[in-house]
Amino acid sequence: MKLYLALGDSITAGYGVASPFSFPTIYASFLRRHNPDLCLLNLGVNGLTTRGLLNQLTSNPSLRKSVAQACLITLTIGSNDLLRLIGNPNQPFRLSQLPIIQRSMIKTLMEIGQEIRFLNPGAIVKVATIYNPLPAGPYAHYYPQVQAIIDNANAMITLWARRYGFVVVNLDREIKGKEVWFISKDYAHPNAAGYQMIAKAFARY
Repeated sequence: MKLYLALGDSITAGYGVASPFSFPTIYASFLRRHNPDLCLLNLGVNGLTTRGLLNQLTSNPSLRKSVAQACLITLTIGSNDLLRLIGNPNQPFRLSQLPIIQRSMIKTLMEIGQEIRFLNPGAIVKVATIYNPLPAGPYAHYYPQVQAIIDNANAMITLWARRYGFVVVNLDREIKGKEVWFISKDYAHPNAAGYQMIAKAFARY
């Protein structure tokens, strides 16, 4: 048996759709065409931050065992760290917090990379970049400001991933310009078509 372990936030958990329509389930079905004995373990958690993931990796023996056994690991993480920038409607972005969040995020990502590679030096690890859902909804006028923050975060994610031999899946490029088709009515999470697209992106990279 080969294990595919899906880790991360609500995008991995499949927020907003039934389990068969989550991207790890769809991606696993693609992979089973060539690996019929592949087993999927989806441990996605709604609202998970980089710190939350690191805590899981260091303190959960069952998860550590799964990481060690996996031949493939996918990861969606970082969006909830950036959501800490959102304040009240009159002052939507607490930009003074941005350097603190960025420093914390990259430090925590490095520790996550170390932990995953300590537990499993040989697994294929695929990491998604963060996408900007705002053009699909009523907050589109904040798009340029938010995009600059996301671009910076994705540059960090890309450098981090390369350092630990992870594959970068550029979800931001896949969704850009197609938000209206792939983002759900909560203007944040993917819809069923969006999860299908994400599965295809993970399969292609």
